[in-house]
Amino acid sequence: MTIVYAILMLAFIIITHELGHYTVGRLCGVGIEEFSVGFGPKLVQWRRKGILYSVRLIIVGGYVRFTGEDEDSDDPRAFNNQPVWKRFLTVLAGPAMNFVLAYLVAVGMLVGYGLYDVVPQVGSVIENTPAAEAGLADGDVIVAVDGETVSFDGMGYARMVELIGLHDPAEPLSLTVRRDGEETDILTGLYQDETGAWKMGIYMAYARVRMPLPEALKYGGTLMVTLTRELLNAIRNLVFHGEGLNQVSGTVGIVSEVSQTLNEGFYMVLYWILLISTNLGIVNLLPLPALDGGRLVFLIVEAIRRKPVPRDKEGLVHLAGLAVFFLLFIILTYHDIARIIAG
Repeated sequence: MTIVYAILMLAFIIITHELGHYTVGRLCGVGIEEFSVGFGPKLVQWRRKGILYSVRLIIVGGYVRFTGEDEDSDDPRAFNNQPVWKRFLTVLAGPAMNFVLAYLVAVGMLVGYGLYDVVPQVGSVIENTPAAEAGLADGDVIVAVDGETVSFDGMGYARMVELIGLHDPAEPLSLTVRRDGEETDILTGLYQDETGAWKMGIYMAYARVRMPLPEALKYGGTLMVTLTRELLNAIRNLVFHGEGLNQVSGTVGIVSEVSQTLNEGFYMVLYWILLISTNLGIVNLLPLPALDGGRLVFLIVEAIRRKPVPRDKEGLVHLAGLAVFFLLFIILTYHDIARIIAG
């Protein structure tokens, strides 16, 4: 069942991408002939307001077929008869929806599960240090330093370290700790480590700390920027240095890897949606034929030249790109299956 869930999750991410094209295309008045969930033979189909909706056998995928997308058409609603800005927004909407989905999932993870971070809590006490002599114990939560309250999160830990640095090491450090539900005041001395920093003699603990929604909305954006930067660096290193080439997976490999971790809970579902949706958005914006990024390049060229590239030539470029990607899909699928069989 985890394999089925992984396939459905991947299908959901791709359908979200296609819904971006579909929604913005309709808002821009572009004619739509078909919205398909999946590829291959049709399982179910119905028509509503002139649009054919279908569910096909291979649900890991999907597409929106616009009127006159790669050919000249007399229909005023045809894709290629629309202004450049409408076509640009319609094409851009797919990857944009992947980033929107990833951002919403990131916010949901921060609110529902929190961020795994160092917190002002004693993980363990080092023997023969002022903290051990003062009676600090594993699990003690430090709620105040020298009378100033610190929050139970990464920022609280940072403030605790700052207050210790500001404290006069010749005087005892006053801590308020929560132990077994009760708060206790403890006085401890400080010592200098080999770097000259003043410390008590404890290792801090890590914990998941849920964020309030306003903070999660802000930090979710930061998380998306960081993740996007890391994925772009990975793609650059792969293309120019071949780093991680043996770790590249196709659809089968992704489904296999995802399915192995879904038993760990709903958090992993959100984690994979965040990672894959961001990845899909980035990859689709690459300026390569058959991808949204390649189509955007042609639209930019058209806007600069003030006339479109001949439809037949653009269609051939995208067709060639599609053939290359299909070949790559077959090669990656073969390697994925071989890797799974080999264990």
